[in-house]
Amino acid sequence: LTGMASIKIKRKHSLSPDEVVKAVQNLADELSEKLDADYEWEGDNLSFKRSGASGKVSVGKQDLEVDIKLSMLLTPLKGKIEQTVNDYLDENLA
Repeated sequence: LTGMASIKIKRKHSLSPDEVVKAVQNLADELSEKLDADYEWEGDNLSFKRSGASGKVSVGKQDLEVDIKLSMLLTPLKGKIEQTVNDYLDENLA
């Protein structure tokens, strides 16, 4: 879609499968609160959406990838959301 801003963040992790799922779950809670979004797990992927934004977190054995798309209305929030995700991952994937 034109006019969509996207945030892509890929990180390595050394957590157990359970720990990484818990970390992603907490991140989702935080993002859903900030974005007022609904989310659900589909296998190892967590996807969320709301009006004007959607995204998913793909969880791998040694890395995870966050992919968020924002509509033009929410584009001004891009920096803030990206910062939130990066800060969270810095703290929780170390």
